[in-house]
Amino acid sequence: MTGPLYDLVLAAHVLAAVVGFGALGASGASAAAVRRSPDPRSDPSLLRYFAPGRNWAARTVLLVPVLGGTLLALGHGRDVPYPWPWIGLAIWTTAVAVASAGLWPAEREIQRILSSSGDPAPTGELASAARRAERSAAATSLAFAAAVVVMIWQPR
Repeated sequence: MTGPLYDLVLAAHVLAAVVGFGALGASGASAAAVRRSPDPRSDPSLLRYFAPGRNWAARTVLLVPVLGGTLLALGHGRDVPYPWPWIGLAIWTTAVAVASAGLWPAEREIQRILSSSGDPAPTGELASAARRAERSAAATSLAFAAAVVVMIWQPR
């Protein structure tokens, strides 16, 4: 019972997951580069990545369950009784909790430190924020991998 609308929503669901989780992973990789850099304030790519503001690409991860719920509705609820959509939702909830509690606050702290002028960046504070961002991004990447397995395998 699929049609063009179902296929379009499925493509949007997958795209939102790939873009959102990809951006979360990129934040972790960029945080690792900040930690390794002897002077991250002199690296234009790091300053550009950690420019003050929200990481809107990472926030597309918030569309994933909305589009997933839409897929369940468009499928007339045939998959609702099975465990795989709910396992996927639990994984997504865990990943977004990690991003909300760990990655996004660490990202804001890195932005604040790198955008402040004057004295050199506080090395310990910056390294700590970068480590938190790296660990949180790694956890969200593992969650994404687990979700992909569940969404493809679809245990019944």
